[in-house]
Amino acid sequence: MSAWRRLLRFARRLKEDRRGNVITTFALAVPVIAILALGGIDLASVSADKQKMQDVADGAALLAAKQLGMADNNGLAERTKAVMAAQLTDLSSRLTYTAAVTPDTEDGLVQVQLTVNRNSFFANMLPPGGWNFTITANAQQMGVTPLCVLSHGGDSKDKIELKDTSSVAAPGCLIHSNSDIKVAGGASLNAGIAQSSGLASGPITPTAQTDAPIIPDPFASMTIGQQGAFCAPTDLLAGLLPLVLLPGVHCGDIVAGKNSTITLLPGEHYFQKGKLELKENAVLNGDNVVLVFGKEADFQFKDTSQIRLSGRRQGSYAGFVVATTRDNDRTFEISSTAARQLLGTVYIPNATLLVKGQNRIADQSAWTVIVAQSIKLEENPDLVINKNYAGSSVPVPGGVGDKAASAVVRLAQ
Repeated sequence: MSAWRRLLRFARRLKEDRRGNVITTFALAVPVIAILALGGIDLASVSADKQKMQDVADGAALLAAKQLGMADNNGLAERTKAVMAAQLTDLSSRLTYTAAVTPDTEDGLVQVQLTVNRNSFFANMLPPGGWNFTITANAQQMGVTPLCVLSHGGDSKDKIELKDTSSVAAPGCLIHSNSDIKVAGGASLNAGIAQSSGLASGPITPTAQTDAPIIPDPFASMTIGQQGAFCAPTDLLAGLLPLVLLPGVHCGDIVAGKNSTITLLPGEHYFQKGKLELKENAVLNGDNVVLVFGKEADFQFKDTSQIRLSGRRQGSYAGFVVATTRDNDRTFEISSTAARQLLGTVYIPNATLLVKGQNRIADQSAWTVIVAQSIKLEENPDLVINKNYAGSSVPVPGGVGDKAASAVVRLAQ
């Protein structure tokens, strides 16, 4: 603006000067002055566009670096380009660009490069052909954040949802939803990193990252089934004497009520039909076990029942404490006030985990991982996700926990 004021004062002095040589000088100088003034304005606009493109490239590189190792590199590159394209639409009328995204999983590095041609004034004559420049952003992983909770369903109903005064505490963990994260009412979610491929709302600490790349089911290739095709339903009711179950196939309802105990011996327990119900002050014990639920089976842990389960330490289900077949789309309910030990991976790929009541869940476990179609909390439960992987003999399966890390990242030179 000051340059324009000086130019106007100069023009007024020239107007008032009656000497012929001044008028001639003015006639020759005005086009040059105008070109310089317009060039200055154009240069400032180009600088602003370059800064915006640098900011977009930096943000895209940081987001991509967080996903290294958890998504296919080609898909990660295309997703990153799409994110940048959505943020640069307002510049499309005056510039064109090509984008290159180069993920380097081995070195934990992502490079984003934009090659840009931006229109210049006077029909691209100054400079001829427009402005050409390159924007480069490099982001590098600095540390790792284990994947502890994954809601991998992609529909709007398949979300992580907290209502009422429920809470999730997962310090140092990654919580991810391939759909949305919705925290409403007096609920809260705290994690090392919280992110969603869709939207995120409510009290989430730190602020959730949205539009994150989808994390596919880490166990999609895993075979889950039960032993034997025939299953004769036999209902079991735990009474005054402890009920001890050998590993194998269980059919029918299994219910434990007041003052009763169910002990699962080490191994793989296939619940092919019926429900496993713990209520009142019943106790469920199981060490070195996995509970596998077929299409027509589920569990309900209610009231003040005590749940003490530790996952398998060896075999094809090593690292898992609960699993379901892929045709099981039921709701698995934990409303007990004493489900304090749930050590291992809970994998219910097409089912819903519902945590409700007034209770603390899994807080006495060295570590817990949850992979479900959707995860819902209501009323006043506190779900605690620990990550003390070295503090347990239950191994962490590949694809989650510290075996599938999302990184803390920074911009690099």
